[in-house]
Amino acid sequence: MDATASAEAVFRQNSRSFSLAARFFAVRDRLAVARMYRFCRYLDDLADDTQAGDQQALDLAHARLTGKMEAPASSIEADFLALARERQIPLAPALDLIAALREDCGPRSIQTPDELVRFAYGVAGTVGRMLRHVIDARDARADAFAIDLGIGLQLSNVVRDIAEDARRGRFYLPADWVGSEVILRALTGDAASIRRVDQAVRQTLDLSEQYYESARKGLAYIPHRNRRVIFIAASLYQQIGRKVLKRGPGGWRQRVVVGPGEKLVVIVRSLREYRRWQHAEWSPHPEPRHDAALQVALDNLNRP
Repeated sequence: MDATASAEAVFRQNSRSFSLAARFFAVRDRLAVARMYRFCRYLDDLADDTQAGDQQALDLAHARLTGKMEAPASSIEADFLALARERQIPLAPALDLIAALREDCGPRSIQTPDELVRFAYGVAGTVGRMLRHVIDARDARADAFAIDLGIGLQLSNVVRDIAEDARRGRFYLPADWVGSEVILRALTGDAASIRRVDQAVRQTLDLSEQYYESARKGLAYIPHRNRRVIFIAASLYQQIGRKVLKRGPGGWRQRVVVGPGEKLVVIVRSLREYRRWQHAEWSPHPEPRHDAALQVALDNLNRP
Protein backbone atom coordinates (compact mmCIF):
# COMPACT_ATOMS: atom_id res chain seq x y z
CA MET A 1 0.00 0.00 0.00
CA ASP A 2 1.38 3.40 -1.03
CA ALA A 3 0.79 6.68 0.75
CA THR A 4 -0.33 8.19 -2.54
CA ALA A 5 -3.43 6.01 -2.43
CA SER A 6 -6.47 7.92 -1.26
CA ALA A 7 -6.73 7.52 2.50
CA GLU A 8 -10.47 8.08 2.33
CA ALA A 9 -10.87 5.41 -0.38
CA VAL A 10 -9.00 2.88 1.75
CA PHE A 11 -11.15 3.86 4.73
CA ARG A 12 -14.43 3.45 2.82
CA GLN A 13 -13.42 0.15 1.23
CA ASN A 14 -12.12 -1.59 4.34
CA SER A 15 -14.15 -0.19 7.22
CA ARG A 16 -17.64 0.36 5.92
CA SER A 17 -19.23 0.69 9.36
CA PHE A 18 -16.74 3.13 10.87
CA SER A 19 -16.33 5.11 7.64
CA LEU A 20 -20.11 5.49 7.48
CA ALA A 21 -20.19 6.85 11.01
CA ALA A 22 -17.18 9.05 10.19
CA ARG A 23 -19.31 11.09 7.80
CA PHE A 24 -20.55 12.83 10.93
CA PHE A 25 -17.03 13.97 11.86
CA ALA A 26 -16.09 17.60 11.53
CA VAL A 27 -14.58 18.10 8.07
CA ARG A 28 -11.14 18.98 9.45
CA ASP A 29 -11.02 15.70 11.36
CA ARG A 30 -12.39 13.31 8.75
CA LEU A 31 -9.26 13.08 6.59
CA ALA A 32 -7.02 12.79 9.65
CA VAL A 33 -9.09 9.83 10.86
CA ALA A 34 -8.87 8.23 7.40
CA ARG A 35 -5.09 8.68 7.36
CA MET A 36 -4.74 7.04 10.75
CA TYR A 37 -7.03 4.20 9.70
CA ARG A 38 -4.96 3.63 6.55
CA PHE A 39 -1.80 3.29 8.66
CA CYS A 40 -3.42 0.81 11.05
CA ARG A 41 -4.96 -1.15 8.17
CA TYR A 42 -1.58 -1.33 6.47
CA LEU A 43 -0.05 -2.89 9.57
CA ASP A 44 -2.97 -5.26 10.04
CA ASP A 45 -2.67 -6.44 6.45
CA LEU A 46 1.00 -7.26 7.02
CA ALA A 47 -0.06 -9.67 9.75
CA ASP A 48 -3.06 -11.13 7.90
CA ASP A 49 -2.40 -11.18 4.16
CA THR A 50 -0.51 -14.47 4.32
CA GLN A 51 -0.93 -17.51 6.55
CA ALA A 52 2.29 -16.79 8.45
CA GLY A 53 2.14 -12.97 8.35
CA ASP A 54 4.98 -10.70 7.32
CA GLN A 55 7.03 -10.19 10.46
CA GLN A 56 9.92 -8.72 8.49
CA ALA A 57 7.70 -5.94 7.11
CA LEU A 58 6.35 -5.26 10.60
CA ASP A 59 9.92 -5.00 11.89
CA LEU A 60 10.67 -2.55 9.09
CA ALA A 61 7.65 -0.44 10.07
CA HIS A 62 8.90 -0.44 13.67
CA ALA A 63 12.36 0.66 12.55
CA ARG A 64 10.90 3.48 10.48
CA LEU A 65 8.74 4.77 13.31
CA THR A 66 11.58 4.70 15.82
CA GLY A 67 14.01 6.43 13.44
CA LYS A 68 16.35 3.45 13.11
CA MET A 69 15.62 3.57 9.39
CA GLU A 70 14.43 6.47 7.29
CA ALA A 71 10.84 6.24 6.11
CA PRO A 72 10.62 7.04 2.36
CA ALA A 73 8.53 10.13 1.71
CA SER A 74 5.91 8.10 -0.17
CA SER A 75 5.56 5.43 2.54
CA ILE A 76 2.60 4.87 4.84
CA GLU A 77 4.94 5.22 7.82
CA ALA A 78 6.10 8.68 6.68
CA ASP A 79 2.51 9.84 6.32
CA PHE A 80 1.66 8.55 9.79
CA LEU A 81 4.70 10.25 11.30
CA ALA A 82 3.54 13.51 9.69
CA LEU A 83 0.04 12.96 11.09
CA ALA A 84 1.50 12.21 14.52
CA ARG A 85 3.30 15.54 14.48
CA GLU A 86 0.18 17.38 13.33
CA ARG A 87 -2.11 15.83 15.95
CA GLN A 88 0.41 15.16 18.74
CA ILE A 89 -0.18 11.39 18.56
CA PRO A 90 2.25 9.51 20.81
CA LEU A 91 4.20 6.78 19.05
CA ALA A 92 4.08 4.31 21.95
CA PRO A 93 0.60 2.95 21.08
CA ALA A 94 1.66 2.51 17.43
CA LEU A 95 4.69 0.51 18.56
CA ASP A 96 2.47 -1.56 20.86
CA LEU A 97 0.21 -2.22 17.87
CA ILE A 98 3.13 -3.43 15.77
CA ALA A 99 4.32 -5.69 18.59
CA ALA A 100 0.83 -7.16 19.05
CA LEU A 101 0.43 -7.79 15.32
CA ARG A 102 3.85 -9.39 15.15
CA GLU A 103 2.77 -11.78 17.91
CA ASP A 104 -0.42 -12.45 15.97
CA CYS A 105 1.36 -13.66 12.82
CA GLY A 106 0.65 -17.30 12.06
CA PRO A 107 -1.43 -19.73 14.17
CA ARG A 108 -2.74 -18.34 17.46
CA SER A 109 -4.63 -19.72 20.44
CA ILE A 110 -5.93 -17.62 23.32
CA GLN A 111 -6.03 -19.45 26.64
CA THR A 112 -7.83 -17.20 29.14
CA PRO A 113 -10.29 -14.28 29.19
CA ASP A 114 -7.52 -12.03 30.54
CA GLU A 115 -5.31 -12.98 27.59
CA LEU A 116 -8.19 -12.17 25.26
CA VAL A 117 -8.49 -8.69 26.77
CA ARG A 118 -4.74 -8.13 26.46
CA PHE A 119 -4.89 -9.25 22.83
CA ALA A 120 -7.78 -6.86 22.20
CA TYR A 121 -5.80 -4.04 23.77
CA GLY A 122 -2.77 -4.79 21.60
CA VAL A 123 -4.59 -4.79 18.26
CA ALA A 124 -7.42 -2.31 18.98
CA GLY A 125 -7.05 -0.54 22.32
CA THR A 126 -3.85 0.91 20.95
CA VAL A 127 -5.81 2.29 18.00
CA GLY A 128 -8.23 3.92 20.40
CA ARG A 129 -5.35 5.60 22.20
CA MET A 130 -4.13 7.09 18.93
CA LEU A 131 -7.59 8.02 17.71
CA ARG A 132 -8.39 10.11 20.75
CA HIS A 133 -5.62 12.52 19.77
CA VAL A 134 -6.90 12.70 16.21
CA ILE A 135 -10.38 13.68 17.41
CA ASP A 136 -9.01 16.10 20.03
CA ALA A 137 -9.91 14.17 23.19
CA ARG A 138 -6.85 15.65 24.88
CA ASP A 139 -7.64 15.00 28.54
CA ALA A 140 -5.32 12.22 29.73
CA ARG A 141 -8.26 10.65 31.56
CA ALA A 142 -9.76 9.81 28.17
CA ASP A 143 -7.07 7.18 27.57
CA ALA A 144 -8.71 4.45 29.63
CA PHE A 145 -12.03 4.89 27.85
CA ALA A 146 -10.37 4.92 24.43
CA ILE A 147 -8.77 1.59 25.36
CA ASP A 148 -12.13 0.22 26.52
CA LEU A 149 -13.77 1.20 23.23
CA GLY A 150 -11.04 -0.56 21.27
CA ILE A 151 -11.44 -3.68 23.40
CA GLY A 152 -15.20 -3.69 22.90
CA LEU A 153 -14.87 -3.31 19.14
CA GLN A 154 -12.28 -6.08 18.90
CA LEU A 155 -14.38 -8.51 20.91
CA SER A 156 -17.19 -7.93 18.39
CA ASN A 157 -14.72 -8.68 15.60
CA VAL A 158 -13.60 -11.88 17.35
CA VAL A 159 -17.17 -13.18 17.34
CA ARG A 160 -17.74 -12.10 13.73
CA ASP A 161 -14.62 -13.92 12.47
CA ILE A 162 -14.66 -17.18 14.46
CA ALA A 163 -15.09 -19.48 11.47
CA GLU A 164 -12.70 -17.61 9.18
CA ASP A 165 -10.02 -17.42 11.88
CA ALA A 166 -10.39 -21.10 12.80
CA ARG A 167 -9.74 -22.13 9.21
CA ARG A 168 -6.46 -20.20 9.44
CA GLY A 169 -5.45 -21.83 12.71
CA ARG A 170 -6.38 -18.82 14.83
CA PHE A 171 -8.59 -19.32 17.88
CA TYR A 172 -9.43 -16.21 19.87
CA LEU A 173 -12.27 -17.53 22.02
CA PRO A 174 -10.48 -18.43 25.27
CA ALA A 175 -9.64 -22.11 25.63
CA ASP A 176 -10.89 -21.77 29.21
CA TRP A 177 -14.34 -21.33 27.66
CA VAL A 178 -14.11 -23.57 24.60
CA GLY A 179 -11.24 -25.52 23.05
CA SER A 180 -10.06 -25.18 19.47
CA GLU A 181 -10.98 -28.80 18.74
CA VAL A 182 -14.58 -28.04 19.78
CA ILE A 183 -14.71 -25.06 17.40
CA LEU A 184 -13.44 -27.24 14.55
CA ARG A 185 -16.03 -29.93 15.29
CA ALA A 186 -18.74 -27.26 15.44
CA LEU A 187 -17.77 -26.11 11.95
CA THR A 188 -18.54 -29.62 10.69
CA GLY A 189 -22.06 -29.32 12.13
CA ASP A 190 -21.68 -31.26 15.39
CA ALA A 191 -24.65 -30.06 17.47
CA ALA A 192 -23.08 -30.56 20.92
CA SER A 193 -19.98 -28.63 19.86
CA ILE A 194 -22.09 -25.82 18.39
CA ARG A 195 -23.84 -25.41 21.74
CA ARG A 196 -20.51 -25.15 23.54
CA VAL A 197 -19.20 -22.52 21.11
CA ASP A 198 -22.50 -20.63 21.36
CA GLN A 199 -21.97 -20.36 25.11
CA ALA A 200 -18.44 -18.98 24.62
CA VAL A 201 -19.84 -16.50 22.08
CA ARG A 202 -22.37 -15.26 24.64
CA GLN A 203 -19.61 -14.91 27.24
CA THR A 204 -17.46 -12.93 24.80
CA LEU A 205 -20.33 -10.64 23.86
CA ASP A 206 -21.27 -10.14 27.52
CA LEU A 207 -17.67 -9.06 28.11
CA SER A 208 -17.76 -6.75 25.11
CA GLU A 209 -20.91 -5.05 26.42
CA GLN A 210 -19.10 -4.15 29.63
CA TYR A 211 -16.39 -2.41 27.64
CA TYR A 212 -18.86 -0.65 25.35
CA GLU A 213 -20.70 0.64 28.41
CA SER A 214 -17.47 1.96 29.88
CA ALA A 215 -16.43 3.57 26.60
CA ARG A 216 -19.71 5.47 26.40
CA LYS A 217 -19.06 6.95 29.81
CA GLY A 218 -15.81 8.34 28.46
CA LEU A 219 -17.56 10.22 25.64
CA ALA A 220 -17.58 13.16 28.02
CA TYR A 221 -13.92 13.71 27.14
CA ILE A 222 -14.53 13.97 23.39
CA PRO A 223 -15.26 17.43 21.96
CA HIS A 224 -18.93 17.84 21.14
CA ARG A 225 -18.27 18.08 17.40
CA ASN A 226 -16.96 14.49 17.33
CA ARG A 227 -18.75 12.86 20.25
CA ARG A 228 -21.75 11.45 18.44
CA VAL A 229 -19.56 9.82 15.76
CA ILE A 230 -17.97 7.52 18.31
CA PHE A 231 -21.40 6.79 19.80
CA ILE A 232 -22.68 5.77 16.35
CA ALA A 233 -19.58 3.72 15.51
CA ALA A 234 -19.88 1.75 18.75
CA SER A 235 -23.56 1.07 18.02
CA LEU A 236 -22.74 -0.24 14.53
CA TYR A 237 -20.12 -2.64 15.88
CA GLN A 238 -22.42 -3.79 18.69
CA GLN A 239 -24.94 -4.74 16.03
CA ILE A 240 -22.52 -7.44 14.81
CA GLY A 241 -22.82 -9.40 18.05
CA ARG A 242 -26.55 -8.82 18.30
CA LYS A 243 -27.03 -10.17 14.79
CA VAL A 244 -24.95 -13.26 15.57
CA LEU A 245 -27.19 -14.00 18.56
CA LYS A 246 -30.35 -13.28 16.56
CA ARG A 247 -29.35 -15.96 14.05
CA GLY A 248 -29.71 -18.56 16.75
CA PRO A 249 -27.57 -21.69 17.35
CA GLY A 250 -24.35 -21.61 15.34
CA GLY A 251 -25.04 -18.10 14.06
CA TRP A 252 -21.30 -17.45 14.12
CA ARG A 253 -20.56 -20.21 11.58
CA GLN A 254 -21.01 -17.74 8.74
CA ARG A 255 -19.57 -14.23 8.83
CA VAL A 256 -22.13 -11.64 9.85
CA VAL A 257 -22.55 -8.63 7.58
CA VAL A 258 -24.62 -5.64 8.67
CA GLY A 259 -26.23 -4.45 5.45
CA PRO A 260 -26.79 -0.83 4.36
CA GLY A 261 -30.47 -0.76 5.33
CA GLU A 262 -29.74 -2.27 8.72
CA LYS A 263 -26.94 0.23 9.28
CA LEU A 264 -29.32 3.09 8.55
CA VAL A 265 -31.74 1.74 11.15
CA VAL A 266 -28.91 1.44 13.69
CA ILE A 267 -27.73 5.00 12.99
CA VAL A 268 -31.21 6.47 13.41
CA ARG A 269 -31.72 4.50 16.61
CA SER A 270 -28.29 5.42 17.97
CA LEU A 271 -28.91 9.12 17.30
CA ARG A 272 -32.05 8.90 19.45
CA GLU A 273 -30.10 7.05 22.13
CA TYR A 274 -27.35 9.65 21.92
CA ARG A 275 -29.81 12.47 22.64
CA ARG A 276 -31.12 10.57 25.67
CA TRP A 277 -27.55 9.90 26.81
CA GLN A 278 -26.73 13.61 26.62
CA HIS A 279 -29.67 14.49 28.84
CA ALA A 280 -29.71 11.58 31.28
CA GLU A 281 -26.37 9.74 31.43
CA TRP A 282 -23.63 12.26 30.69
CA SER A 283 -21.07 12.54 33.49
CA PRO A 284 -18.01 14.82 33.58
CA HIS A 285 -16.07 12.46 35.88
CA PRO A 286 -16.73 8.85 34.82
CA GLU A 287 -14.81 5.75 35.89
CA PRO A 288 -13.46 3.31 33.27
CA ARG A 289 -14.33 -0.38 33.05
CA HIS A 290 -10.86 -1.56 34.03
CA ASP A 291 -9.09 -0.59 37.22
CA ALA A 292 -5.86 1.37 37.67
CA ALA A 293 -3.72 -1.78 38.01
CA LEU A 294 -4.90 -3.10 34.65
CA GLN A 295 -4.35 0.32 33.12
CA VAL A 296 -0.68 0.23 34.20
CA ALA A 297 -0.30 -3.32 32.86
CA LEU A 298 -1.79 -2.35 29.52
CA ASP A 299 0.35 0.77 29.29
CA ASN A 300 3.47 -1.33 29.71
CA LEU A 301 2.43 -4.14 27.40
CA ASN A 302 5.06 -4.79 24.74
CA ARG A 303 6.84 -1.52 25.50
CA PRO A 304 10.06 -1.52 23.43
